[in-house]
Amino acid sequence: MATMLFRMAMAAICAVVLGWSGAAEARAADTVRVDGGLIAGAAADGVRTFFGVPYAAPPVGDLRWRAPQPVKPWDGVRSATAFSPVCRQTAPWITEPQSEDCLYLNIWAPAAPSSAKRPVMVWIHGGGFFGGSGSQALYDGTRLARRDVIVVTLNYRLGVLGFFSHPDLTAESPDHVSGNQGILDQIAALRWIHDNIAAVGGDPDRVTIMGESAGGESVAILVASPLAKGLFQRAISESGNYGLPLDPAEARQFDKTEAEAAGAAFARAEGASGIAALRALPADQLLRAAWSPRTVVEGHLLREDLTTLYRTGRQNRVPILVGWNADEGKDLAPEIFATSQFTAERHAALLEGLLHRTPSAAMLAKYPARTDAEARASIDQFTTDYWGWRIWFWARLQAAGASDKAYVYHFVHSPTEPLEPCGYGCKAGHGAEIRYVFDQLQQDARPWGADDRLLADQIAGYWTNFAKSGDPNGAGLPRWTPFDGSDRTIHRLGTPAEAVERGPVDFDVFEP
Repeated sequence: MATMLFRMAMAAICAVVLGWSGAAEARAADTVRVDGGLIAGAAADGVRTFFGVPYAAPPVGDLRWRAPQPVKPWDGVRSATAFSPVCRQTAPWITEPQSEDCLYLNIWAPAAPSSAKRPVMVWIHGGGFFGGSGSQALYDGTRLARRDVIVVTLNYRLGVLGFFSHPDLTAESPDHVSGNQGILDQIAALRWIHDNIAAVGGDPDRVTIMGESAGGESVAILVASPLAKGLFQRAISESGNYGLPLDPAEARQFDKTEAEAAGAAFARAEGASGIAALRALPADQLLRAAWSPRTVVEGHLLREDLTTLYRTGRQNRVPILVGWNADEGKDLAPEIFATSQFTAERHAALLEGLLHRTPSAAMLAKYPARTDAEARASIDQFTTDYWGWRIWFWARLQAAGASDKAYVYHFVHSPTEPLEPCGYGCKAGHGAEIRYVFDQLQQDARPWGADDRLLADQIAGYWTNFAKSGDPNGAGLPRWTPFDGSDRTIHRLGTPAEAVERGPVDFDVFEP
């Protein structure tokens, strides 16, 4: 079900490659020393940048599918003024050059000197664990860096190269596990940040991880994993929640034995006798084969499923800021249900297949399907609410702890319509909040209104405040109350009229 993690057709929401527009005007930045050697970036408009910085050894050859290894040192000064290739993938919206040698990160830091170390915000991209990159245009950290924070984006291995289990891999691993390579890459990047970010003025003890969709699910995993303990102090997850199994049927998709069996079957289908033969195959051949990337509860990165870890309070104890968008269902329904045939006849069976139980009369009344048109509209709303309920479920587990606060948002704003027809992420759709988080409205040539600009300023303010203190509140911002399980503590991100129109939410029909 990993492919259900949202085929983020980011081309439809402006996730194009960031051709660094300021390169011609940028001047050389100070050279700094990091693991591996000296790097030199650039500086322009009050922001220093370091792009394409290696945080691990290239995972190629014998290192394909192994846990990330330390950076290989280089001689002289390494230029850090251009993005690296992105990780090999099958995502159609990514047009950047690709390579298996892709474990690099990018940094935006204020150029102005500071007597205090600055908080660090680490963005983990989405894309269903099969696509995306840290250099997509929407993730340009320039405007956030001007709010006195340091922004880091990163690449991590994807698809069959980043989420692959096999008995041979388990046998050769010193930890006797396999899979989750992409998440281990994220941890390696966080460890690099912890050890090196002070070189550009960052505070290694004030790191916030944040991500959307599969990046948001990555955040949930990192908060739960003992391997990430101490590498960050706050966590933001946007529309990422599928990693929390809510029943035994869901938990099976994360099973180590099933994952290894799937990997062995993949090898046989490719005519490979074992992992050595698979490593000898070109990446192009591996990527042409069908593969559904998924994370695995393998006893190392994850010792138990996320729901059990959060319910028993064995996650890393950090405050979280989490939420979902009001129109995600239309984007996510085809992936979640693995079909686009949402008819009245199939309606109840589709709900039962997803929930692993017969839908109640109250649920069928709330999401009626007397006609095919009504069934389609109900599926869209059901999917949005189901997504929100899973976020609410996670936050409720967090809020039950004695000291770790949760802040929950509901993004209800319908952005100004694009100049061309919108195909994905429309209105408050999947990923619609990202341009507001990074305060990057100007990347999209829409006739943005005052409501859009105000909301972008507010959301960027909330997110950076949270990174600085663990509390999103600050001067000039509407008060955001910590989540206590009630609707009144879900913070609506939108105009007052939109907040009234889209709320309150009622998740009672989803309770088992």
